[in-house]
Amino acid sequence: MSDRTVPTRTVKIAVTPGSGAGAARQVARRLSRLLGRHRWQADVESFNDLESLRRWATTCAPEFSHLVCIGGDATQSAAAIAAIRCDAAFVPVPAGFGNIFATVFGHPARAKAVITLLERGERRRVDVGVVGEELFLSHRSYGLLEHVQQVAERGRRQPKTHVLRYLWYWSVGRRFLFGSRLAGFQVTVDGAAVADDAVLVTVANVETYRGFLSLTPTASPIDGMFDVFVIPRVGKLRLAWRLFSLLLQLPGRWQRVRLYRGRDVTVTTPRRREVLHTRRRVLPLLVPPGALEALRARTPTDDDPPISTPAERAS
Repeated sequence: MSDRTVPTRTVKIAVTPGSGAGAARQVARRLSRLLGRHRWQADVESFNDLESLRRWATTCAPEFSHLVCIGGDATQSAAAIAAIRCDAAFVPVPAGFGNIFATVFGHPARAKAVITLLERGERRRVDVGVVGEELFLSHRSYGLLEHVQQVAERGRRQPKTHVLRYLWYWSVGRRFLFGSRLAGFQVTVDGAAVADDAVLVTVANVETYRGFLSLTPTASPIDGMFDVFVIPRVGKLRLAWRLFSLLLQLPGRWQRVRLYRGRDVTVTTPRRREVLHTRRRVLPLLVPPGALEALRARTPTDDDPPISTPAERAS
């Protein structure tokens, strides 16, 4: 990071125009106008794809005090690299696939509310996940959910309403589930082998698919650890039923799945081996007042799943 002093009311707006079926570009334009009226210096940087955004994030000069990123989880994960490098307050604005990370903290999607957040928000440092040279804010999935995410991000043709979008996700998942062979994944958490033939794995920094298909309800971006959701080898119909029971929050839904907690996770797939690490409190995030305190104050409930921590068992 440079020693150059950056004006405190300087905003860089990073946007991928395709996010949110084109809504991201409209939000960026409106936000830029409103910032000028509120005496913020704003500059919009538009990127055609995630790769160009990542290149910018790894090379940009530290010339802004705040980085507003408009898009889904993949877009925000790519842009967050710049916020960490430049020590700029990161402001994720949800518009696109997932929006899981921003939802956890209650970040707004409307331009006027973003202005309020910039004026009154609290700067806090939170955790991120790293796999190889990539950074992720929300989660990394393997198996069925990874396929659905890839199709959604590639096609950008999801319905706009939540109900129709969820039905679309299930339609994509059903086609993949019954049209492809279920691969097996080996998983280790903090050096301990926890699965040798899992059919679905999610490594989460925050609660995954909150409000829809909560797989890691107690995952926290301020505890320095991942929550790891695993479904051991089952047939396709039983896998579908496991996910359906989680969707409907049916009693007993946690009995035939596994959850683990740890700092380092290795997932070996049929084609690759990925090592995932947590980086604790490296992202300077601008959050609504009291957002982190609410996360810390969360108390366990009878509905929370049991979680195993391999590192504690080994000590």
